[in-house]
Amino acid sequence: MSTQDRKIGFYGLQFEKYNDRELFFDRVLFKDFIENVLLRPTNEQMINIHRHNKAITIDKYAITEYYADFLIRIVYKSCKYNHNPDYMSSLDGTERESDKKPFEGEKEKTHLCIRISTYEAELILEERRSGVSINEIVNYLNKMLRKYLINKNLPKNFKIKYGIVPSKNFLEILKTMKDVKIAELHTNKFMIGSEAMNLLEHEDKSMKDDIVITMKAFAKESLLKRNISKLYSSLTTTQSKISRIRLYGHDQEGKFIRLDTDNSRKMQYIEVSLDANGTVNTDSIFEKMYALLGINEENK
Repeated sequence: MSTQDRKIGFYGLQFEKYNDRELFFDRVLFKDFIENVLLRPTNEQMINIHRHNKAITIDKYAITEYYADFLIRIVYKSCKYNHNPDYMSSLDGTERESDKKPFEGEKEKTHLCIRISTYEAELILEERRSGVSINEIVNYLNKMLRKYLINKNLPKNFKIKYGIVPSKNFLEILKTMKDVKIAELHTNKFMIGSEAMNLLEHEDKSMKDDIVITMKAFAKESLLKRNISKLYSSLTTTQSKISRIRLYGHDQEGKFIRLDTDNSRKMQYIEVSLDANGTVNTDSIFEKMYALLGINEENK
């Protein structure tokens, strides 16, 4: 059986109230909600992201107990549709018409594990460009959460937020920088829409979701590194409306340096087995994911 490296991202999930941005975590409610989603019929589990021509649903799942915690393993499946170009042979370059329907797409698997403890839900995710991203997963869960709250007749005044688990590199490198000339803060258009600053119509369909706020230092000056550190600290919690920070400046020798949080969040690579069709063997990747969560399968 062949093998391949897979990148794993680390995150934390909590609830956030809409009005006061207060963070909280209700372990019982979260577990009941996740079980509710997993037990729904397949047609009720599916969502479509029409602007990306992408469909997402749940393929497989399992829930187990580990001492006082709960472990949830989920395999999402997704596909990109409305894309059916002709096939081309890798042997001689000949082409033939695709028999794929416009509403069909190649199935992509994405594996994730959630460990539900008293204070948060720790999530580790198989990071793949063609799979389901952390943003898509949280959006998926929030769509399902609203249905769950309506069915349970519970207040609909909170949503699920995620925070990244960072590596130590960003702050360590920031401390060694001679200056920071430019800081780019990436946020969502909703941050400057009616829900927050009331500056723009957040329903503007022509505007990209990602908004970049640029801060520049005066000539021969530097942005305060302690302020950048505060922004970074907020980025790694679910309270932050900032999704990314990119810095431009110089090191102690005066050489140009670019520092990006997208390159500094905690990631790890694991070697997994592949099935005959070239896709990841599910048992193989979950075994490695459990190890990353500190789970001894013999005690599971």
